[in-house]
Amino acid sequence: MPVIQDHQLFLLEGNTIKQGIAKSFYGQNAHVVLQEAQDYGDVITLPEFLQALYLSSFEDSLTRIPFTVQTEEIIGRSKAGNEVAIVVHGLGLLTSQRIHQRIRIEELTEGKVPDHGLTRTASGRGQFALPLQDDEVYALLDGYVVPVFSYSEFIGISRLPRDYAVVRDLDLQKEIPSGNYSLNLLQEIPRVIALAGGVDNLKPCLDLLALHYGQEEIRYSHHLHDIDPRQPQGRFLEVHGTGDLFYGEMEMDGPARFLAVKRGDLEEKIDKAVTVEM
Repeated sequence: MPVIQDHQLFLLEGNTIKQGIAKSFYGQNAHVVLQEAQDYGDVITLPEFLQALYLSSFEDSLTRIPFTVQTEEIIGRSKAGNEVAIVVHGLGLLTSQRIHQRIRIEELTEGKVPDHGLTRTASGRGQFALPLQDDEVYALLDGYVVPVFSYSEFIGISRLPRDYAVVRDLDLQKEIPSGNYSLNLLQEIPRVIALAGGVDNLKPCLDLLALHYGQEEIRYSHHLHDIDPRQPQGRFLEVHGTGDLFYGEMEMDGPARFLAVKRGDLEEKIDKAVTVEM
């Protein structure tokens, strides 16, 4: 059974700050706790999680333990054969049923059957992303799953829907490798901007992180330089405290902690002590 915990949460709805109690669902099987969280309410995406952090001035339990967010990073190819990276905020291709199916294959074959289970390198080393089919990626790119924006469109939109996808060309030679980077540099990386839901959502979070903790840099983690981009695949993003806000190395057959909220239970925050500059 998932471990369930209450958390105070602040979110933006337009220019209004809403507050209430969210519940986190933790367990050793990501697909199980994802389904439990979805049954409870709206599972928090990475842009919403960053909002919750800076609206609370990082003064809550969200900074102390890792959280999995319902933001997907999908690697695949377009119908023209171009390699693309797609960030999906909200329910995309990584459903609990799809994850369970692939993990079950992994268990039954002990990871020894090619093109089954979770992703592996050519040498057999586990990468543990969820393999996808080209047709699934095409459907996503064609807008059949959520609204889709190119990166150039995305950075010019001031009001985005809650669920959407951002697609950009994937050029591994231009992708900054995992490492420790300055907060200023992170605000210029297209992948980070897409994950954060835009510069207007990213900047107040990083500015407050620098002010509140005196941090000048954080960890930036991903598997992009280890994967085979010819194999369509996806994984969820995670937040590992204030030291790694964009953790992109989640193993899809491992533990997860999703945060969900019932939006009808949120109330407008009257206390003006919590403000946000946009």
